[in-house]
Parts: sequence; C-alpha cells; structure tokens
Amino acid sequence: MVRLSCATQGIIKNNPLLGVALGADIVYKDKTAQAVLAWGRKPFYGKTVGFGGLYFRFKSSYTKSLQFARTHGLPLITLEDGFLRSLDSGVDSVGGSFIVDDLGVYFDLTAPNRLQQLISETLANWNHDQERHAQQLINKIIDNKLSKYNATTHAPNLSILANNDKPHIIIIDQVANDASITGAGATVDSFFAMLAHAKERYPDANIWIKAHPAGKGYFTPTDIATPFYLDTPCNPIALIRQACAVYTVSSHMGFEALMLGKTVHNFGVNWYAGFGLTDDDFVKNTSMYQNLIRHYQTLNITKASLNQLFYASYVRYSHYANPATGRACDIETVMDYLIASRDWQNRLGRELLVYDFSCWKVPFVRGFLGFDKVNLTIKPKTKWWFFLPYGINEKRAKRADSKVFNALSNTTDYVVWGQKSKRLLKDKLAKRGMTNPVIWCMEDGFIRSNGLGATLIAPLSVVMDDVGIYFDATAPSRLEQILNSICLTDDEIQRAKGLHELLLTKRVSKYNVPTKNHDFLKQINSLKSNRPIRLVVGQVEDDASVQTCTSVIKKNSELLARVRADFPDDVIIYKPHPDVEAGLRVGKADNHYLVDIIAHDVAMPDCLDVCDVVHTISSLTGFEALLRDKKVVCYGLPFYAGFGLTDDVVESDNTPKINALNRRTRPNLPALTLDGLIYGTLISYPMYHLPHGIGLATPEQVIEYLYSQAHTAKPSLAKRLTQNVKTTAMQLRKIIIR
Repeated sequence: MVRLSCATQGIIKNNPLLGVALGADIVYKDKTAQAVLAWGRKPFYGKTVGFGGLYFRFKSSYTKSLQFARTHGLPLITLEDGFLRSLDSGVDSVGGSFIVDDLGVYFDLTAPNRLQQLISETLANWNHDQERHAQQLINKIIDNKLSKYNATTHAPNLSILANNDKPHIIIIDQVANDASITGAGATVDSFFAMLAHAKERYPDANIWIKAHPAGKGYFTPTDIATPFYLDTPCNPIALIRQACAVYTVSSHMGFEALMLGKTVHNFGVNWYAGFGLTDDDFVKNTSMYQNLIRHYQTLNITKASLNQLFYASYVRYSHYANPATGRACDIETVMDYLIASRDWQNRLGRELLVYDFSCWKVPFVRGFLGFDKVNLTIKPKTKWWFFLPYGINEKRAKRADSKVFNALSNTTDYVVWGQKSKRLLKDKLAKRGMTNPVIWCMEDGFIRSNGLGATLIAPLSVVMDDVGIYFDATAPSRLEQILNSICLTDDEIQRAKGLHELLLTKRVSKYNVPTKNHDFLKQINSLKSNRPIRLVVGQVEDDASVQTCTSVIKKNSELLARVRADFPDDVIIYKPHPDVEAGLRVGKADNHYLVDIIAHDVAMPDCLDVCDVVHTISSLTGFEALLRDKKVVCYGLPFYAGFGLTDDVVESDNTPKINALNRRTRPNLPALTLDGLIYGTLISYPMYHLPHGIGLATPEQVIEYLYSQAHTAKPSLAKRLTQNVKTTAMQLRKIIIR
C-alpha cells in the first residue's frame, strides 16, 4: 500500500475516507512516506505584485505541508473536496469525493495542474463507450439534482418570486477573496463587470444574484436595482434549470450550467474556460487567458466537448469512497449513496422522536436515522423496577413521557416499533391535543441479518412506513402504494434483474440461518416420485403479520391440516419458523404426523430448491419462492399477494380480504411484474445500513456484507458467549411472559 504523509492532523481527522479513496496509508509527519499531502492551496491578493499582477501566499496548513515536503525532499500532492462531496456541507458530513493533484489544483489557472493533463489524455483516447458513459452520468446528475452538497433538491420558483414571465439570468456570487477567484485572475471588479454586462446584454430579463451560502460575497441586496437577490439555500441544478444564461467568475456552478445546456459567460479564467463551450469574451484578451491557451496547445488541446471535460474531471480526476461501506468505489456508487441518503433525510421530519424503543435497538436506530439535518431524539422504554408496585412504575413512565413531549415542537415526527406501539402513542398524543401526528412505523426489513431477530442481532435492513405497515392487509401501507403505482425505467429494470440474480446466486433469505441438518436431502431423495412436493411454511402465530393478514387460518397446525386435506397424496415438507424452532416465539405445531418431512435446521433456500409449491399464511418465504419461479399459495394477503403473481385463497365472506384485494389494483397501468415487485419491495421501500458505516447502504451492499460475513472465520469466543447469553435471556423471557 502507498504510504503518504501529512503535516497537519486536520487532513486525517476531517477526512476519514481519504485513505480508502486513495488506497493509501496516511500517516502524520512521516518522512519515509512516498509523498506529502496538502489541503488548502489558497492563493490570495497581497500588496506585492507577482504573476499577472497577483501575489500569492497560502494557508498555514498548506505552508506547513509544503515546508515538510521540501525539508525531506518529498513530492507534494494537493487535495481538495470533489465535485460530489457529501450529503451536507461541513466537516460533520463525511466526504466521499476527493480531488488529488500532484501538479497544482484545478481552480488555480496560474500554474499547470493534473486535470489539464487528464483532459489531454482523454481527448487522445476518447471512444464511444466513454462518450456513452459520460452522457449517462451527466443525465443521472441532472435527473437527481446532484451537486457538491446535496441536502436539498429544491429551489424557489423564480417566476413566482419575480411575479412575471420574463427570462431569468443568474449571476453567481462567490465568497470574497476565495482561492478560486484569485486563481482565475479575477478581482472584485470582475463581479461588478458581470452585473453591468448582464443588464446591458439582457435588458428585458430578470437579473438574479445568487449569494454564496457559506459566507460574505461581493454583492449585497442594494447592489441591484431590482429585488432579485437570492440568499436562500437551494439546489444548484434546480435553480440553474430555470435560467437561460449564467454569469460566473470561477464557480463550479458554471460547469453545472453547461451540463444543463445553458449559456455561460465567464468573467474569470476557470478550469472549463478555453474549450469553446463558454463565452470567454471578457477574459480572452488577458495575459492569463492567452498563457492558458498556449499551454493547452502544448498539450494538443484545441477544443473539448462537454462529455470529455466531464469524464476527465468527474471520472478520472476525482477519487471516491462510499461512506456506507467504508470502501473505495466508483462515481456511480457515490451518486447512489447521495440519492438514497438525501431522499430519506428529506422524507423524515426535521425533528424526529424515536419513542419507547428497547434499549438494545437504540444503537442501530441511530445508524439508520442519524442524518445531519434531522434533529434526532431517542426515548428508550422506561425500565420497570420489579421491586416497585405497578402503579409507581406506571407513574415513572408517564413522567418520562411528559418530560420528552414537553421539550418537542408541534412539527415533530415520531418513530415507533410495531403497530401496537403506534396505536398507543397516537392515543397519548391525542390526549395532548395532537390529532394528526406523523408516526412512522419501523420494522425489520426483508434482508435482515445472519441470525435471528429474537436473539437481539441488529438488523441490516428496516422498513419505515408512515401510512401503515407492509404486513397489515387490513389497511393501506406505503409499500402497497408503491406497488400500485410503480413503473420502472430501463435502468431500474436492469437493476431489479441484477438484484434478483444476486439474491439467487448468494442464496439470500431474511435471516440467512445456515443448514445444519445434512440428512435433509437424503430424506428428500428417499421420497422422490412423480408426486408434487409442497413446502408448508410455519410462522410465529402471535406475530402481527399473521394476525393482520386477513387469513382465516391463524395457526401452523391449521395450515398443515388444510394442505394435507387438499393434497392427500402429495409430499409435504414442513419448515418451522426459526424463532419457534429456537424456543423463542409461539407457534409449535402438534400435528407433525400429517407431514412427510420436518425441515429442522435447514436453510430456507435449500427447502425452496426441492419444492414445487409453497403454501403460506403470510410468510416472506412466499416472496422468496416467487424469485425462484415457484408457485405460491397464500391463505392470507402478504404484501406480494393480490397482484396476480400468487394463487390467493379468497373466502366469499371474508370482507377484510376482499377489501384489501380491491385496494391492490393498478388502474391504467400494466399488471405488476416480478421486476416491479423486486424493485418496490427491496429498493424503494426499505432502508439499509451496515455496521460501522455512515448513512444508507444498498441491498446489493448488504448482500455482499452478509455473504462475506458468512464465509469468514467464525466469531470470537467472547462474541459467541455474548450471543448465547442473549438467546438464553430471550428464552427465559418467553417462559416468564407465559
């Protein structure tokens, strides 16, 4: 591994993924390293005249790195934030994109930089695949409104603010004396020249000044005769999309405007100037611009297309790491990370109370919901002291509730675990005068863990539903709404197919409990005949997914009796639920004489491999069977039933089931496909988070993690003992509750 040094601790502290992105070991003040990293190449104006009328000094952090490199005869590498940095701004939002330059830095056009070399190489080796790839990436950035910081997708409607239908011209202000201004050979006069030019060039347009959100710029609201001064935070893509032209000195928003097909007027010598894509009239006669053009000629650069500049800057010049996995990655992975994390951050309220969760759930809940823009409050369940009377414990719980509720605003959203907790919280809030609170119901996701939830293993996937919950067929749910309306693009179809293949290849199920019964296949082979093999899936009988699925059959023994009565001559395999089998939950069937094989300690994928038909009340196994092209008979209405993909047993007098079926329609849309079911269920609906990761992962990343975890060395003795203690505690808890 490459060994790099830095002369300031901040580089390591503020950029935890930098070493991963570079594939390097970064050490503080290591004179044996191969190079020295420096952050903050910040030239600015001084009193002494230097190159092009400018005098350059640098930030102290950069100067320290420069001195360290010179002292020890080491090369210097300049670092900067990448063009797709993070979800939010500031050091608290972990960056996943980095610029690495061993010659200079892209925004300082007073000296050569590595990006210029990469543009030259890109032009020389350009091909059709790169053209197509660059265009796809640009489209994805525009469609998803991705930029350096990605906290929001919104921008104000300029026509509404202006109260007219005139075209819009945007002048981009920048932080006064920013390094990129000096590096572009610009001064304060350049900004006011932009304003004068825009007024003259576009006399019938609305001229907007976009203030920089990070600090004081050159303009104030009084510098423009119209009220079009925009200082509210907004998404750059959403804002620029409304303009017909953009003015800039050196802001990267100018390049984003090019991606949107806008006219860009350059009033500074920035990195995307000089390629024939921008209006450079204001700077083309300056010595700095002329020097730049001559430098490009030595690199055999005359003109470059937008796609070529994009590919050189975003794909080749930038280095990426995924905060969700802590691994180096490509640009698409970071884009997907930003999209998923932002979408969920914006869906959740700015204030969020996680209410009455068990203490063991608190750490993983923070992982799923700990977004920078979400003020997260967690109120664990109040511990009941067994030596105190019930009434006193109840008063303690009420006091804890009041303390939390009194500190919250009326705009707070709530998160509970399970529908029962949702009903209880709703009643409590109603007594406090809140009649329509937003309450999210959290539950385990569909690709959960390597191990059982009842043994307190933290999930890698959860679902968050603000409408109902996916397994309750008696009422609508967010997943039901997704499946009723989903229409996939070509890219989404391909992703669904890829995920489908990955699920089968890695043999993924909800709990991923391995097969320990190696006689199972022998038993199957001994019964082989022309008879169909039917898999009956046991469930936890008192689980809400059984009680609310509209099934007349509520017990595993009843399900076994029904299947045997309907198919007396077929081979029946019974797979008990792993939580029931482990003695952790209710649901033991007492009529095993009706079955041919009981699949004790057998992984669910192994059961599905050998069967022809799956019979279930409402188990997720039915969904896993559909992935394997098996026939599925549903006695309740699990989330995947009612769309024409399953055989649903419907009693003529079962009004709740008939009502649910009537909701599961897709008016004016084609029937739900398996690809649509996969995408809606495993991509659109759940959240994924990896241990030690930051933000949200994808199902593909969770599957890879589960697979690698299952194929690594067995857990340490301490970890195994801890898990055994948890399992024993849950078994005792079940006995006590009984």
